[in-house]
Formats: sequence, C-alpha cells, structure tokens
Amino acid sequence: MRSIRARPDRLDLTAEDDRGRRVPLEVRPVAPDIVRLHIGAGPARPSRLLAAGAPTGTEWALEETATGWAVRTSAVTMTIDRDPYRLRLADASGAERLVEEPHDQDIRGAYHHFPTGHARGLRWLTAGLKPAEALFGLGEHFGALDRRGQAFSSWTVDAFGVRSDRAYKNVPLLLSSAGYAVFFDMTGPLYYELGQSSVAAWQVTARADHLRLYLILGDGIAPLLRGYHRLTGAPAVPPDWSFGFWISRWGYRNREEVMAVARRMREERVPCDVIHIDPYWMRYHEGHQGDLVWDESAFPDPRGMIDELKGLGFRVSLWESPYVPLDSGMRTEGERKGFLLTAKAGGGPALVHGFAKPSAAVDFTNPDAVEWFKAKNRQLLEMGVAVIKTDFAEDVPGDAVAHDGTPAEELHNLYPLLYQRAVFDATKEVHGYGLIWGRSGYAGSQRTPVHWGGDPGCTFADMAASLRGALSWILSGAAFASFDIGGFFGIPILTDPPSPELYVRWAQMGLLFSHARAHGHTAPREPWAYGEPALSIFRRYAELRYRLLPYLYSAALRAVDGIPLVRPLIYDHPLDPTTHHVDDEYFLGPDLLVAPMFKSRGSREIYLPDGGWYDYWTERRFDGPRWIDYDAELETLPLFVRSGAVIPMGPELQFVNERSWDPLTFDVYPGGPSVTEVRVADDHRNLEFRLTVEGARLLLEGGPLEYEAAVRVHRPDGPPLATVLGRPLALQGIAP
Repeated sequence: MRSIRARPDRLDLTAEDDRGRRVPLEVRPVAPDIVRLHIGAGPARPSRLLAAGAPTGTEWALEETATGWAVRTSAVTMTIDRDPYRLRLADASGAERLVEEPHDQDIRGAYHHFPTGHARGLRWLTAGLKPAEALFGLGEHFGALDRRGQAFSSWTVDAFGVRSDRAYKNVPLLLSSAGYAVFFDMTGPLYYELGQSSVAAWQVTARADHLRLYLILGDGIAPLLRGYHRLTGAPAVPPDWSFGFWISRWGYRNREEVMAVARRMREERVPCDVIHIDPYWMRYHEGHQGDLVWDESAFPDPRGMIDELKGLGFRVSLWESPYVPLDSGMRTEGERKGFLLTAKAGGGPALVHGFAKPSAAVDFTNPDAVEWFKAKNRQLLEMGVAVIKTDFAEDVPGDAVAHDGTPAEELHNLYPLLYQRAVFDATKEVHGYGLIWGRSGYAGSQRTPVHWGGDPGCTFADMAASLRGALSWILSGAAFASFDIGGFFGIPILTDPPSPELYVRWAQMGLLFSHARAHGHTAPREPWAYGEPALSIFRRYAELRYRLLPYLYSAALRAVDGIPLVRPLIYDHPLDPTTHHVDDEYFLGPDLLVAPMFKSRGSREIYLPDGGWYDYWTERRFDGPRWIDYDAELETLPLFVRSGAVIPMGPELQFVNERSWDPLTFDVYPGGPSVTEVRVADDHRNLEFRLTVEGARLLLEGGPLEYEAAVRVHRPDGPPLATVLGRPLALQGIAP
C-alpha cells in the first residue's frame, strides 16, 4: 500500500502490484451494512444498475491499526492490511465474514487462484472459503442451488434448455451462508470460479479496467437480499389477476383456435385468467422476431376478439421480441430514424443471427428509440391487450454500435433490462399496473416482473432443473417466477407432448408456485389433451390455487419489503445447514411448504425444518427438524402447513375477478401459545381483514362488514371446528 487519504465520503488508497504499477482503490461506506469498493480506473463513472434512491453514504470512522487501517460503521468494519495488501470484512462484534485470500497455493507454491489483482485486461477478486460455507445467487442457473464447486460465466445467452451452465438470466450477486453478499456493479462479462479449482477460495474475474463491487453484511439470506434491493430497487407487485392460471402454446395460429380454447376452458370448469398468443398474431413472425402489427387474415378484428375474450373472463397476452424483421416496414422506419443498433462496418443494422432469418435489434440506449418502441406497444395495450411477453433479448450482436456509446460487450447483459423496462413502463402508463412475461434478465430485473424459466424438455429431470432455476432466480433478488408447465419441447427432440403423468406432476408444482403457465412447443398444453385422470387432477389443483388467492396475493404484497412469494428453505431457515442443500422443496408464502414429486408415484424424502408441520391432506402433524418418507399417488402433491399458521381461503372462482372473495375462510392450524396474525388485504376490493390467534382466543377484525367469513380450527385428533360469522366479531374459547 503506497498512500491513503481520507475524504468526507470515502477513503482513497493507492496500492502497488507485483510489477510496481500503481493501482487506485476507493472504499466508500454507503450504508451501515454496505461498503462500496472500486479497484482500478473510473471510480466516478455512473452506474447503469443502481436504482434511484440507492444509498450513497453513512457515518464512518477511520482508525490506523498495527497492520494497516480500519474503516468502521455501526455495523461493519473493513480492515485494509498494508503489506501485503488484504481486505477483511467483519461485523460489529469483530467476527470476520469475508476475507481476501492471497495464499491459495499448493505444496510447490503454485497458485490455484492468484491473489486479487490484474493482468492482460483482466481484473479479479479472490476470497477465502470457510469449510462449511455455501454460496448462492448469480441468476437463474439450473444446477445445484448451492453454487459452491461450480464455475460458469455471467454472460446472458439463449440457453436452449435447462440442462447446462448457460443462463437466460445472470445477476452478479453472490450470497454466502457466512453472512455476506457481493454485488458486482458491472454489466460486462464475469467469470465465477466458486471453489471448483480449490476448496479454499472463490474468484470472480472481469474483462475490464476496473472492479466495482458492493459488500453487504447480514445475518441470513433475507437481510442480504434487502441490502441488494436498496441498491437496485425493490420488487414490484404484479396485478392480482396475474396470479391466476395462464394457458399458452407455441402457438395458436388463428382466432378460431384461441376462442375454441377459451370456450373449452369454461366448459371444462378449469379456472383460467390469461390466454397467451405467441408470434403467429403478427404479419412477420419467424419465431424470434416480429413487426408488432396484427395479421388480420388469421386474427380478424383483434379488438373484437379481445372484447369477446373479456366477456368470458379472459385477458390476452401477446408475444414480442426486440428483434426486427429485415423485410418489414418497422425495420425501414427504425433504420431511417436511427432507432436500431448499427454495425461498426458499413453503418447498416447490426444483425442478430442464429435463427431462420437474420434481424435487426432496437437500440434501447436511445431515448427516442425507447419511446418509439413503447408507442408501438401502447397501441396494442390500448386495444385491450393486458400484458406483453417480452421474449429473447439475449443476443446483442458483437459488432453493434449503440446510440449512447456503450460497447457491445457491456451492453450485452444490460440489454434485457432496458428492453423489458420499456415494455413494463408502457404497460403501467396504459393500464396503471406494471407487468411483463420475460425470459432474460439481469441485476434490477426484480423491478419488472414476472420472469419465466426458458425452454425445458418434457422430462422429470428438466422439471427438477426448472425448479432449481426458479429458486436460484429468487435467491438473486426476484420475488416472482414461473416455468413452462409440462415442459416446452420433447426429448428426443420434437417428440411431443409430455406423458400425462409428467404433465400432472408438473401442473401440481406449477399451480402451487408464484405464477402458473402451461406452455409447449407443438402439442397442446390444455389439460383435456391428457385425458383422465389428468384433467380432473389438474382441475382440482387449479381450483385450490384460486381458493388460495387471498393467501397468495396477501403474501405477494410483501414483495415491496423484499420478501419473495416463493423461496427455498434456506431463506426462512438460514442457520439450519441442511437447508443449504435442499433445492427440491420450497415455501409458498410464509406458511405452505411444497415438495414436488419428480416421478409418477411412489415415495420421496422430504425435509421438514424446525417447527410443527401439518400434512395438508391428512392433517397429520409432524415436528421438525426431520426427514420423512412420503408416499404419494399421482393425485397427491406433498403439501404441508406450518403449525400456528392461518391460511385465508376464498370461494371457488373461474377467474380472479369473477366476483369478490366472499365468503372468506380462515383456516387455523394450532401451534401452541404463541400469537399468530394474518392480514388479508386487496386495494381493488376495498378489503382488509385481520385474524389474530392467541392460544384459544381468536379475534377477527376488519371488513367490509357485508363479507361473510368463516374460521375453521384444524385439529389433528378430530374434525376441524368451524364457526360462520355474519360480520367480523371476536370469538372466545375455541380450543385446539
């Protein structure tokens, strides 16, 4: 370390590398539990990822130590060793959470990982790994949820499935069970080596002239994600109807197909809210591009179709892409106005390849191009389209020149964020709510939900990988997620559809997840296509989802506080090391534990964390933490309710806004003397109920007064006690 200078808002240092070259460092405490570290050139260059209102400073003090210096806030101490240079991050008690590792060597002195440094246009950070430390996050990846032992690139691509280390959504946020997170405020490519070459260290390498990262300290996953949200923005909450069921196919070819599916849904009494139409609604559709203009030969009078569907209780979702067909008027207009990414050589459009035909790409770094693209979306939304499926955006041409000068390599990961933000904002401007159905993503995408998980194959292995990808996406800052129920494509390739048993098992998982959409490549994904008993089982779980809407939506509203609707077990039980490796179960809201079956029937092992748990179907009670063997026939999804929970249930519905959630039933699962409180709120319905359970005393408050409400107390040794209330009042003396 060559020099140090304290300024009011930061600490400026100069270090020396092994060749005697000077390396600038900036340490900037931005919150009591968050410190920004910038190594290399350009510390003042603006961020493309931070949200408005992100913290920029906090009280801190500088102290000289025997080995260097210590930067202290009320929650964090960052120690900077002088010689050799080394950073250490500790909590207020002095316990070290993150320590750089300069000595990751073998017996010969050869390095497994070089110490933090730079060479040949690369910069890297090397940190130590504790023996039992687990690592999470980094976007939607489909391998084990614990990233330790893995290695992959942060480079958004069309993953063509869910079986590799490629990813549609990359988020440069690494979470550790040791109580820290590292957010890399960068958009260029990153390479993660997470204890694969060496069990003693992890390393992140950037192809850049700097590293900018935020070190976040917290006890558990939840506070680490809240710190990340303070930097990049809190998740938005989608509209209530988005939590209904979505039906889709690639794709409905004309209006007759769409209307036939809608009518059959109502005839079969399968609850459904959204019908999605893939590229065939447009004049130009090569599967990955389009001109955003209706093909009225296949879809005559689209406004009339939308109104007809609305009369049946359906909303319409339309597919789109940021790629523009070269033979379309949209390309001609966009090129003339300078709204497309241009190629370095020749000045024409930079071309996206890899599909049937090359296409141009909208330049979302140009504010005028953003408004142009939003205007085309507004026309559709003002016609009555409810939501846009923002597909693709993983392919920025390597020779692209952006309006604002962003190099193509730095634009690549950022592009999905800019694209989806434009569509999300247009939807909010027209409808008053923000919503997309997106595939790609990056840091900050939690502000523009909802995202689904790409193109899984029709196998149980892909079903499990889809769940891992969704849970990893949640551990990367998102609050909502989905996947293609049934799988997208057949294995072997183009064999379709999935087996009825796979379809049922995937539907059970998908219908008890954040958002639920069935979607497939060529064959139908409507439940009647799979015969009986698949249709009846599907209907049963769809009806359960709709009865759970008060519970789901009330839990979804907590997303603004950083609490995801679906989350892996580690989120709620970070101190239980067993949960670090459980990635085939999840919590749905605060009180439901779902353990999907990845086979037609038989048994599976289920981990129940600390506390009491009721089997939803039998009301048998278990006490955790423990593993259990659970036998499940095809019609049964293992589902558990937390002891002490109150689950608000609504009436049977065919679509979310068919009628009010009246009557409401509050299902009470006794959990001892502790106080449990549940709140059901919905601004659209002027609805707010609060049920407090304290031992044998229940108090139901709120309204509206005309609502009918029922309280059912479940007892493992007998039938549930039920009391029907004409209006909210206090109930005394209901014993568990």
